[in-house]
Amino acid sequence: MDFVFTLFRLSSPPIPAQPALPMLPPSSPPAALYPRAYQANALVRAPLKLTHVEARIFALALGCIHQDQTELPGISIPLSRVMTQKKGGSVYETIRDACKSLMSKVVSIESQTGSKKRFTAYSIISYIDLNEGTGYLTGNFAPEIKPFLLQLAEQYTHVEIETLLTLKSAHAHRLYWLLKSWDDVGLWEVDFETLRKQVLGDDNDVTYTLFYDFKRYVLEPALRELHSLGWVVSYQPVKEGKKVKGVRFTIPKPLAQLGEDGFPEPAAPRTSSKTRPGDKQMSLALAAELPTLQQRIVTRLQKLKMTAAQIQHVLDFMGDDEARIAKLMKVSHPLLRDYEAGNKVFDNLGGVATNLLKTEFPGLYPTLK
Repeated sequence: MDFVFTLFRLSSPPIPAQPALPMLPPSSPPAALYPRAYQANALVRAPLKLTHVEARIFALALGCIHQDQTELPGISIPLSRVMTQKKGGSVYETIRDACKSLMSKVVSIESQTGSKKRFTAYSIISYIDLNEGTGYLTGNFAPEIKPFLLQLAEQYTHVEIETLLTLKSAHAHRLYWLLKSWDDVGLWEVDFETLRKQVLGDDNDVTYTLFYDFKRYVLEPALRELHSLGWVVSYQPVKEGKKVKGVRFTIPKPLAQLGEDGFPEPAAPRTSSKTRPGDKQMSLALAAELPTLQQRIVTRLQKLKMTAAQIQHVLDFMGDDEARIAKLMKVSHPLLRDYEAGNKVFDNLGGVATNLLKTEFPGLYPTLK
């Protein structure tokens, strides 16, 4: 009677597709993996507990969807994308266990109209087939989840899949999605118990129930991962007396993606019914509400290990001169590329970056210390 084991294939030899089952025929070409993943905010903010492997599979499954499609496509993921570091016979078992767990995942969405409450539970995945012979994980989303994943017009969040895949923990995956769903507001204050359930699931009443433990083992490790991406989200506990009742996050505005030449690429349009208040952004003691061009400078120079004071001097010098800013992004891109790729070893990356800017912008020299 077990639904999972009826549809979930454990053996490696390929099995011909059966018309009665919602599976992809073995001869079907792999679905395209798109660069961005989309979810309605109601789904993003619903409690959901995932392991790291489950989170990667879910992210890659979302990458099979394009917002121009009218029906949910089949899921088709190369197994090599699910786990890229671990090798050996246990890889198949690890992915298999994650698939079995994903089949049982249910997200619950609660709403209220006036005094009337409503609770709705949704399955995410209706079918999964793991086949070592083809090297692919295939399957289908549950059809009822379609309104939360496809043709989204408002109140949705999109993220870059490759960014998700750099995250090393399930907690970072969940927090990244949650924070991105509020980044057009810039400030998110959430009840601690709500946040705990959003990250750990609503069936967990025993793990990290004290804020100190949640902060130490969940929140701060996840934020450190986000900081390593150059996204410096900060937080502040909200107390009632001595007890932490909530958390207030300050979220930097989204930054434009940069091309290989260091110039910004056009941002994808986003429609949302949320409005952007005058948010108090940009942590690390830098000026609030910096224009988008200046935000790019901040992020680039933070990655190059320049100090907050040095960055502020550069901001003052650049002003809103787009030509100067474009030049800065272009000349600093090779240095950042060499650093991130490990092509060169830098004893003092910030100092190298500062000297580069002094050379490229002679007028900046007197202002840098």
